[in-house]
Amino acid sequence: MIINRIKIGGFKNIDLVEMSLNNITVLVSQNSYGKSNLMQAIDFGFDFISKTNTAKKRMMSWTSNIPFTKHIASKDFEMEVEMTTLNNKTEFNVVYGYRFRWVRDDKKGAKILDEWLKIKANDKNQKYKQYIDRTEDKILYRTSETGRCNVPITAETDELLVNKIKAYDNLFYIDVLKKINSIHAYVERYLDASRLYDPDPIIQTGIEDFEIENNENLPRMIFNLKEQYPDKYDMLIDSFIQLFPQIIDIVVDKIKVKHIGRTKMPKDLPLKATDQVYLMRVVDKYLNQPIRFENLSDGTKRIFLLLTCIILSDINNLTLIGIEEPENSIHPSLLQSFLRVISQLQGNCKVIMASHSPFIVQYMDLDDVIIGKPNNKGIASFLKIRQSMQKALTSEANDMDISTGNYIFELLNSMDDGVSEVVRYMEKDNNG
Repeated sequence: MIINRIKIGGFKNIDLVEMSLNNITVLVSQNSYGKSNLMQAIDFGFDFISKTNTAKKRMMSWTSNIPFTKHIASKDFEMEVEMTTLNNKTEFNVVYGYRFRWVRDDKKGAKILDEWLKIKANDKNQKYKQYIDRTEDKILYRTSETGRCNVPITAETDELLVNKIKAYDNLFYIDVLKKINSIHAYVERYLDASRLYDPDPIIQTGIEDFEIENNENLPRMIFNLKEQYPDKYDMLIDSFIQLFPQIIDIVVDKIKVKHIGRTKMPKDLPLKATDQVYLMRVVDKYLNQPIRFENLSDGTKRIFLLLTCIILSDINNLTLIGIEEPENSIHPSLLQSFLRVISQLQGNCKVIMASHSPFIVQYMDLDDVIIGKPNNKGIASFLKIRQSMQKALTSEANDMDISTGNYIFELLNSMDDGVSEVVRYMEKDNNG
């Protein structure tokens, strides 16, 4: 599945945000506006699809995510995703969404209210056909190519129908259902990734070799990548060296260790002691000996982690990767090269970056930039610059002899009758 558009709302201070995604999309706004909340909402929304019913019930009761601004305090959570997929050599557009009510004191919350699935061939002359139509009063689905979406079915209030009917192998759209169930997003928040590089004989059990989210042993993962996917390993090392040309090579070794005494982990812990550690070292052309990777700067270690996430995206079936505040780890002079390397590696995986720095904007097309619109309601509303105004915005920045990114942030901070100057360039929205 390739994600083309996301609509999401009813989460913390996110009312309703709809955004079309390019290969790399950048969210920019002032500090403490809601970029991280939007990233969390997207992560939460995709995670909700894949969780068990019991986990869904808990997620609908997470009070820390319930809308907290008075303008949207009673708003339900909703998410809609528009995707493209290939099935039997035919490209299809798929729209899937759901809405649930957050937990409430009157016991009428923590329940799924609506769900919908629409599919059409990727042809401008084709219209969407309904495959799932769920409301509080009814749940219908489609069972035949020639029929309509009118077959009744039941589902629990903490159960998505797309989860239930993925077991119906006779459905003619079963491949689409399975792909929706396998959608996976990952939001990277390691502003300090240092601990992931420590050689440690204690490993987590039940974790896949290349699972990013819960893996605390990056050297072990890189060693396995070298052994199982040597082409991807070479691609990772080459891309890293592109960014840091003084580095000649990265060496990763598995080293046997001998326990002194006896290490025994409690049975109820998902951990085990091994007789080996994994060590990463860097060969630098200016140094007379290799140095351990964990001795590199925090920013360099985070860049390597980000590149690893992107290299592993197809192995982990990642559809979307979110990166928070890359400017905290990457020097402005390196940003352009970093963006170029990501575009070379990402394949069909979309990347969203959240930033409060003007530097990243100057290396992006304005079509790839989504801006947090200032307002006096405390809600986060993200919009693009209108295409008809992009040239004017760039021209005005040039006239002032500053970058487009710096000009946008100047406009964000300037007010005229209580309205930010940037609003006149932006698309219209429904949040006021």
